[in-house]
Amino acid sequence: MELVGHHAADHGEDDFTAFADHHPALLDKRLLTRFYRPATLAGPQAKVGWVEPDLAPFPWADTDRRETPEARAH
Repeated sequence: MELVGHHAADHGEDDFTAFADHHPALLDKRLLTRFYRPATLAGPQAKVGWVEPDLAPFPWADTDRRETPEARAH
């Protein structure tokens, strides 16, 4: 949901077909494996709530981290 929500908020297409055409990677059933280990997704915490990506941050989260005052100081 985080991935779809980010792209939907960013681009605001009202039509699903147009949205899917603009974001074909979101239809890849292996998309989450870029960000999560299989054991993390199968774990009890992921089944009931939010789990942070453990392989790589979502691209916008990495950008947000770099833009913090702490990140700019380093």
